[in-house]
Amino acid sequence: MFPKYPENDGMFGIGIVEGFFGPEWSWKSRHRLCESLAVHGGEFYLYAPKRDGCLRINWKQHHADEIWDELKNLSATCRQSKIAFGMGLSPYEIHSDWTQRTKTLLRDKIEKVHELDIKFLGLLLDDMRGALDLADRQVEIVEYVRSMTRTPIAFCPTYYSDDPLLDNVFGQRPDDYLEKIGTLSNDIHIFWTGNRVISRSISCAELGAIAQVLKRKPFIWDNYFANDGPRQCKFLKLKPLEGRPCNTLHKSTGWAFNLMNQPGLSEIVFAASIDVLRKGMNPEESFHRVAARLTSPQFELMLKKHRVALVELGLEKISEDRKKEVFASLDGSRFSQEIFDWLNGKYAVGEECFTD
Repeated sequence: MFPKYPENDGMFGIGIVEGFFGPEWSWKSRHRLCESLAVHGGEFYLYAPKRDGCLRINWKQHHADEIWDELKNLSATCRQSKIAFGMGLSPYEIHSDWTQRTKTLLRDKIEKVHELDIKFLGLLLDDMRGALDLADRQVEIVEYVRSMTRTPIAFCPTYYSDDPLLDNVFGQRPDDYLEKIGTLSNDIHIFWTGNRVISRSISCAELGAIAQVLKRKPFIWDNYFANDGPRQCKFLKLKPLEGRPCNTLHKSTGWAFNLMNQPGLSEIVFAASIDVLRKGMNPEESFHRVAARLTSPQFELMLKKHRVALVELGLEKISEDRKKEVFASLDGSRFSQEIFDWLNGKYAVGEECFTD
C-alpha cells in the first residue's frame, strides 16, 4: 500500500506517469528511472504509454509473453525500490459498447493486470469522443471497476481540463459533465491537468475551485514537460518548473509528471521539480543544482550555453552552425545521446497526438 506523506494528506505524493504519445522509453530506461525515483524523492510510477495498444485500442487483447515478462520485472524493480507501481488502462471508446460482453472482457483484463502486483490502477478514459450521456456512462464504468478491486483507482475523465481544445477535438462537453463525474465514490481519485492541457501555471485558487466541482482534491496530471505532439516534439522541455507554488501540492491528492520522450533528460527535470513543489525552492536554482549533480561539467556547460535554443528555438529554427556547436560539446553520456538523437530527428511524433 501507499506510504503516508503528511504534506499531502497521506495520498500519492509526487511521481511519474509514462503517459505520452510517440517513442516509448526503453525497458532499461524505465528500470533506471524507477530505481532512481525514491532517491530523488518520488513515490510512484504509472505505466501508460500511448503506443501500448494492449492498454488502449487493442485493450481486449493480452500482452505478448515477452512484454508481460518485462512488465513483471518492472513491477519487481518498483517494489524493490519502494516505489508504487501502477498500470494505466485506457479501454478505447468503451462507453459506446457498454454491453455484458464488454463488462466480462473488462473484468478479465482487470484480473490480468492484477498479476503485476500493481499498487494502483489508472482508468484513463481520455482521448475519446464525447457523447450526451458520457458522464453517466463513465460513472457506471468506473464504479463497475471499483466493485471488482480493492486497489486504489485513479480515473482520467475525457474532459480533464477546462481547455476548449478538448471540446474542439472530442466534441462539446455536456454542461454538467464534471458535476456528474464528481458523484463518483469519494475513494476514486480524479486526474486534472489544470486550466489547459499543458498548463503554464496551476494555482491554489484553481485547485480549490475544481475540488468543489469534483467533491475531492484533484490528482494532478502535469504535462508541463511533455513534448509528444507533432509540434511539441520539436522542442526539449529542459526547463525549471514554473508557476506551481509549493502550497499547490497540499491542494492535490497527488502530482504525476507526464514527462518527455527522452527518459534521461526527463530524470533531470523531474528531480529538479521535487524541491520546487515540496520546499518552494527557486526553480532555476533547483534545475542547475540537479543538472550539476546528475550530469558532467561538460554537459552542464553545454546546457548553460545552448538550453534556450533547445527549449525555445526548436528543431526548425536551430541553425546548422548551432547544431554543430551542440554536437561538439556533447560528452557521450546518455543525456548527450538523447540530445544527439533529437537533433537528428529520432524523436518525431506524428498526428497520433490529438491535442498538440
